[in-house]
Amino acid sequence: MSYQKILVGIDGSKQSDMAFNKAVELALQNHAQLFLLSVINGERYPTTGPSGYGFVDHSIYESAVEEMKKRLGAYRTKAENAGIENVTTEVSIGNAKLELAEHYPSEHDIDLIVIGATGLNVVGRLIVGSTASYTIREAPCDVTVVKTDMKNKKLDIKENSYPEI
Repeated sequence: MSYQKILVGIDGSKQSDMAFNKAVELALQNHAQLFLLSVINGERYPTTGPSGYGFVDHSIYESAVEEMKKRLGAYRTKAENAGIENVTTEVSIGNAKLELAEHYPSEHDIDLIVIGATGLNVVGRLIVGSTASYTIREAPCDVTVVKTDMKNKKLDIKENSYPEI
């Protein structure tokens, strides 16, 4: 058994950075394609669309999307420098749980999702449960939840901030 398409959820937290690092190693071991996905939470503001409902268009998200595209570009370079030949990056707007656990894996035939145990959305986790928990329950493939760095040392949650790539 080997994995061919590995998806990593990237939210800018140190936990997602640790997940990325371990996913790179898994991709190298399996000669797999690596998918890097960042989901900008789009639930807060209804958007205009084909239905014509809502009051804000997606331009409200442009700065967040551009920032994450830059960040994912740095992750892509790091993965390619490590020897991964096929790296796909995408930033989407929507519900991170649904995109990471259901939509993206189904659309891209993902066979492994690598996700950090926690992320930046502490309030959301307290109210509705973590993205990791949801992904474990709902994903159509295997899920690896990363809680430690490359030396298997647990991250102090107080240190959760944007990592340097």
